[in-house]
Amino acid sequence: MSKSFDNGVICCSEHNLVVVQSCAQAFRAALEQHGAAVLSEQETAAFLNVMVDPVSNRFKPHVNGQLAADLAAQAGIPRPYPIKLLVIPTGEVHQNNPLALEKLAPILSLFTVADERAGIQVCQELLAIDGLGHTAIIYTDNAPLIESFTARMPASRILVNAPGAQAGIGMTSGLIPSLTLGCGTFGGTSTTDNVTYSHLLNVPRSNTWPNRGSI
Repeated sequence: MSKSFDNGVICCSEHNLVVVQSCAQAFRAALEQHGAAVLSEQETAAFLNVMVDPVSNRFKPHVNGQLAADLAAQAGIPRPYPIKLLVIPTGEVHQNNPLALEKLAPILSLFTVADERAGIQVCQELLAIDGLGHTAIIYTDNAPLIESFTARMPASRILVNAPGAQAGIGMTSGLIPSLTLGCGTFGGTSTTDNVTYSHLLNVPRSNTWPNRGSI
């Protein structure tokens, strides 16, 4: 619904999935049930060989905004169902891993962690290397976990049980509807808001020195 929307070009759509080990198998099955292709190690190697620039070690520009099915076909990755999303397991959180960075395409990395505490740490690390101040999302009904996640994420938008692409831009949330999203001082911008016309207005403020006669 979110990462496949508009082929993943909305910046606040999900880029990385972080799931605890206890529900990883069921989570993977649910992904496949909804049209995701979760790649094997061999498929991952073939896919990255075609899609990643060997010099920059980043996804090639032509990958952006393409259909998942078309990307899969280019890498020779078949499935017996229409592919809506490509999910690639990985475990490395660093700048030299293209899977840990922004992906403006229907491509998601999948990190499996031991527990919720480790999951929060991985999310912090992912934001730190590519996305500081942007958006973080948590899916849980555990209120203390939501509170802990929110307090520790260096992000301007913390979404709870909501699709990133739609909720982040204000379509399905209480946020200001906008496609221009501030990242605050975390990310070197002046606001954490969703930016709209009100942020561009010059507002003069006139004031008078009080009680000048008593000085």
